[in-house]
Amino acid sequence: MYSGRLLWLLGIILIVSSCKTVTHLADTNVNYLSTNSFYPTDKKLEKMIAPYKNELSAEMDKIIGTLDQNLEKTRPNSNLGNWFTDILLTEANKMFFKEVDIALQNYGGFRIPVVNKGPLKKGTIYELMPFDNHLVVVELDGHTMKELVDHMAESNGWPISRNLEFTISNRKATDILIKGKALDLNKTYRVALPDYVATGSGAAKFLSRFELEDSGVFIRDVVIAHLEGLQEENKEITIDNSERIH
Repeated sequence: MYSGRLLWLLGIILIVSSCKTVTHLADTNVNYLSTNSFYPTDKKLEKMIAPYKNELSAEMDKIIGTLDQNLEKTRPNSNLGNWFTDILLTEANKMFFKEVDIALQNYGGFRIPVVNKGPLKKGTIYELMPFDNHLVVVELDGHTMKELVDHMAESNGWPISRNLEFTISNRKATDILIKGKALDLNKTYRVALPDYVATGSGAAKFLSRFELEDSGVFIRDVVIAHLEGLQEENKEITIDNSERIH
């Protein structure tokens, strides 16, 4: 995690020395607009922050794991999606008092298409997940759970964790299995996901009526902490390449 000073410096550096601005639209590609012609570089300020910028760069360059394969963003299934949401599910079950059944991530939330094999830098997780989305949990009745899985099927699938499996047929979800059992409309299910989706964005307005449990932690920090924990325990990163959506 960053110290308060590093976070402050990150903000200053992005404002003053960045050559790009990013428009955030949840499920579209990122658009970059050059701002150099509007905001010329302030040489004095740039000199002042240079030592701190170097410190921040060193933090971003820290290796927090090693990947034995490329992680790619694809639909309906992807090893990137499996890996990422499995981490969210694992960590959610440590952070929340009641057991969490599944985790998911909206497809557009991933902002780079590939995380390359080899040493994994902390900065890469920031590139993958640059927005300040918290990890939250919502408890859904069976009917809303079906609506959510249908919503994912309509857009040809989202990244989903272990414990969830379904088939897409005519843009609807069929054969939905949760923890190996058929979806039960009379049960409730606990789902970990970004607050962006849980509050009704990403065309998931039907979720906004449910009370959410907020971890208060950014999703990227959840993933970084998980990877740092594996490092401390000398454990390798594991990646499940199974197809969860058929």
